[in-house]
Amino acid sequence: MKKLIFSILVSNFLTLGVSAEKLTLDDCMRYAVENSTTVGQKKLALDDRKADQAEAIGSLFPSISASVGGVMNFGRGVDPATNSYTNVTTFSNSYGLSGSMKLFDGLQSINTLRATKVAKKMGVAETELASDEVAMKTMSAYMDVVYYTEAVVIAKEHLEASRKTLELVRRQFDLGMKSSADVAEIESQEANYDYLLITEENNLALAYIKLREIMNYPQGQPLEINTDISIEALPSATSEQDLVMYALEYNPRIVASRYATEKSRINLARAKGAFSPSLYLYGGYNTSYFIDFDNKASYDAFGTQFRNNRGSYVQLSLSIPIYTGLSRQSSKRRAQNAYHSAQLEQQSVQQAVESEVSQTWQEMQGLSKQYVQGQKKVSASQLAYDISAKKFENGLISTLDLQTAANTLLQAKSDKLRTRLQYFIKIRMVDYYNGLSLIR
Repeated sequence: MKKLIFSILVSNFLTLGVSAEKLTLDDCMRYAVENSTTVGQKKLALDDRKADQAEAIGSLFPSISASVGGVMNFGRGVDPATNSYTNVTTFSNSYGLSGSMKLFDGLQSINTLRATKVAKKMGVAETELASDEVAMKTMSAYMDVVYYTEAVVIAKEHLEASRKTLELVRRQFDLGMKSSADVAEIESQEANYDYLLITEENNLALAYIKLREIMNYPQGQPLEINTDISIEALPSATSEQDLVMYALEYNPRIVASRYATEKSRINLARAKGAFSPSLYLYGGYNTSYFIDFDNKASYDAFGTQFRNNRGSYVQLSLSIPIYTGLSRQSSKRRAQNAYHSAQLEQQSVQQAVESEVSQTWQEMQGLSKQYVQGQKKVSASQLAYDISAKKFENGLISTLDLQTAANTLLQAKSDKLRTRLQYFIKIRMVDYYNGLSLIR
């Protein structure tokens, strides 16, 4: 009971510790991987494959079994000492030890062991791939939260600027410098920005829900993340070709498909081994004890009978398959089809990974240029808006011109924010394809 209470207190303390600090992207990805049900299932499947390998190793060793039996006979029976029928009450028991060993089975047992070794390696790659996929989904959801968090800030800034402009226009209207139409247009713009703020706040709440879902984080528990995302250093890959070549060799999807093909090839060899003769070695040791309850004196004591009744045997058995209802042929055919299917799947995965890596590289290059231009665009739009605001105050431009400048600035800020986050993701993905872990 004390241990249970202590465990609950520690769990609550850790939970409070996690929620008290703002989680970084790496913290969220690490939490998601550690608590992912998909990754947990892959780990259990990997443990099953380890058990399969241990079982395959054990099948190469002799199997040994022991037996003990006892029989109480009433009435007519056979006397084991004379082999004649008697009509008495007797008791007999037997003891045996036997073993068997496969000497040759067409290498089926060896290929089974080889297949389990490959399956275990494939399970490791699949577990790593599942962890990476969870981390990628978490990174995407995390960036959605960052985007909408900053989008809310941008919407608030424009709403505040619109309200100040509305106050100015109302004062100018009272002084006869602006018309009621100008006031109505600014009020409409202020309402649009207010609506935009509500929309972005709702999107932010939904993004948090999605992030908690992917992380397997309790929905009712507070979650705060660090939204300060800065552009990381450029990836270590020097060229698209180097990146593609490395990914085609070491990416977990490629590795898992390669192991799947190798496993299918071994299974085909095992199916072919079923056409080969099998050689088995058997051996055993046994003894027995018998007593007639009506004439105990005519039988030796237990120890004497145990020694005198001992027997052993050695047997060598050769099994030659001739006809088994075409089951071996069908198994071989299915194994061949599975092997060819695995080869095709491996080619498909290679093509998909190659295309994915090349696309990611090109997107990163394009986003780097867009990000630089986006910064310039925001600076230019901000300057244009400030000039338009001054002109509007002096009555040199219309309300429509001011709204156009404000909307252009809003769009420029949103584009820059989106480009910056996408550029960050592509840099991480290029590093990932180049062998670096997604979680730093």
